[in-house]
Amino acid sequence: MKVMTFNIQHCLDYKKNKINIPLFYKTIENLDVDVCGLNEVRGKGRLLGYTDQTNAIGDGLRFNRYFAEAIKVKGTSPYGNALVTKYNIVSCETIKIPDPEDRNDKGSFESRCILKTILDVNNKDVCVLVCHMGLEPSERVNAVEIICKIIDETDLPIILMGDFNTTPDNAVLKPIFKRLNDTDDLADIKGASTYPSYKPEVKIDYIFYRGIKCKCVNTYCEVISDHLPIIAEFDI
Repeated sequence: MKVMTFNIQHCLDYKKNKINIPLFYKTIENLDVDVCGLNEVRGKGRLLGYTDQTNAIGDGLRFNRYFAEAIKVKGTSPYGNALVTKYNIVSCETIKIPDPEDRNDKGSFESRCILKTILDVNNKDVCVLVCHMGLEPSERVNAVEIICKIIDETDLPIILMGDFNTTPDNAVLKPIFKRLNDTDDLADIKGASTYPSYKPEVKIDYIFYRGIKCKCVNTYCEVISDHLPIIAEFDI
C-alpha cells in the first residue's frame, strides 16, 4: 500500500500561480498512490475559486473520497482536509480540534480539524488520520491532545499524516512519537525537508504509523505545491 501526504495549497500550481486541479490528481496517479491525505482543500462555496476540489480529484483518479471541513471562509466557502483512496471507506468522521482559550485577533489562529477514516485494505481495517495543525503553539497543543486521544482509543493499525507546521525537535510532538513510529526513521536522510518546495529548509510534513510494516519512504522533490509530498509504502 502506497500512502502519500500532500499539502496542495488549494490546488495552486506553484510554478504558474494558478489553480490546476488536473496537475494534482495526475501527480497522485503518476506516483501510483493508493491512499492520499490532502491539506488545504477547498469545497464548493460562494467565493471565487471555491469549487469541489475533493470530488474533482476523486473523479480524476476514480477513487473514493472524503472531505473534512474545518472552516467556512467568509462564512460561505468550505476549507479543510481530504482523503482520496482506491480502497473502500468503511467509515469517515470529521473531528474538530478545540480552539485555544487564548485565541485572539493578534495571532494567526484558524479553526482546524482531524479527518478520521477506517479503510478496508485487503480485508483488514486500517484507521487513517489526516491533520493540518495550526500555526500558533497553543493550537498544536490542542491538536496533539485530540490525536493522542484517538490513538489511545483505537485498537486498529493506524496511519497519521499531514502538515503539522512544526519541526521534529519540537517538544509538542513528543506524545505522538511515543505512541507511533515515524516513517522518517527509515529514510536515508533523516528529517528530509518538505517546505518550502522550491528551496526546502524545514520538515513540517509527516507520516506516522502503528501496527503495520513500513517498507520505505521518500520525499517527492518536484515543485507542484508550496510543500513537497511524502510517500511511504506499507505491507498490509
